[in-house]
Amino acid sequence: MMKRLAFVILAAALAWSGYWLWGKQSLMAGYQRWFAERRDDGWEAGYAEMKVRGFPNRHDTTWTDLRILDPESGLGWEAPFFQLFLLSYNRHHAIAAWPRHQVIVTPDGPLHVTSEQMQASLVTEGEDHALTRGTLVADVLNITGTDGATTALAQLRLAGTRVDAASYDVALTAEGLALPRGLNQATGGALPQTFSEARIAAQLRFDAPWTLTSAEARPQPTRIAVREAALEWGPMALRLTGDLEIDGEGHATGDVHVQAQNWQEMLAVARASGQVADVLADGVEATLTLMAGLSGGRRSLDLTLRLEEGAIWLGPVPVGEAPRFLLR
Repeated sequence: MMKRLAFVILAAALAWSGYWLWGKQSLMAGYQRWFAERRDDGWEAGYAEMKVRGFPNRHDTTWTDLRILDPESGLGWEAPFFQLFLLSYNRHHAIAAWPRHQVIVTPDGPLHVTSEQMQASLVTEGEDHALTRGTLVADVLNITGTDGATTALAQLRLAGTRVDAASYDVALTAEGLALPRGLNQATGGALPQTFSEARIAAQLRFDAPWTLTSAEARPQPTRIAVREAALEWGPMALRLTGDLEIDGEGHATGDVHVQAQNWQEMLAVARASGQVADVLADGVEATLTLMAGLSGGRRSLDLTLRLEEGAIWLGPVPVGEAPRFLLR
């Protein structure tokens, strides 16, 4: 009886070992194929080494010295390593881990990203691994642009849940958000170093579901419904809600409701940052002063903006060019 039991245990161990090795080889082949296909598409896509460990219950893949660049969009990513952890018996739940330092390549130059820890959890379903829910958490995150200015966060948390075929509830929270130091110095240092509140809750609809291969052909937004976007920085507070329909060219049509407290200080910060010309700021200030008076107070705004025909409208008056919502 004991010999038979030992034989069964040994056979099961050998079978599981074979299954794990088969899973390792199939994963590595799939990853290698993805990188090769990207290179065939004209991308820069490579790494120094790829290893799969984690026997017996996981397939933990580590890549070193990664570089991925899409020349068409000018977007890319560089990292000394990246890790993806999968259960051997469940390929639909993945944990991803990033290094302390990485570089995001943009058409305007590289962004250097550092963090104490950055991890994501992704749950998918189906043969195409369509995303059903996911979270990303980054602690002590710093993003430095080409001008040397750094935006810092104590924690960034992003959560998404699919609600139907291609729509997702998304929540973004940034704790301890601090804008570049030069901006605060330009305002005389009168404002707090960090925002007291920075969060967004929205539902996004796309023209296709997000899958693990969406980097190849990114789904484009067709609707953005902002339940609430809130920013509070010292005496200033801004809240937005809105519902926008997006056409195939990225043009939005819909209304955005804006509530702003101490909007004059916001405009002063924009002036001090150098991002808004004085002539434009003067015109905006005159218009907003009139609108604030109509809504019952000089220091607060409560108004609705209309996005249509590529422009932002305040009543019958165009006040600026509307952004285009295209994912490159």
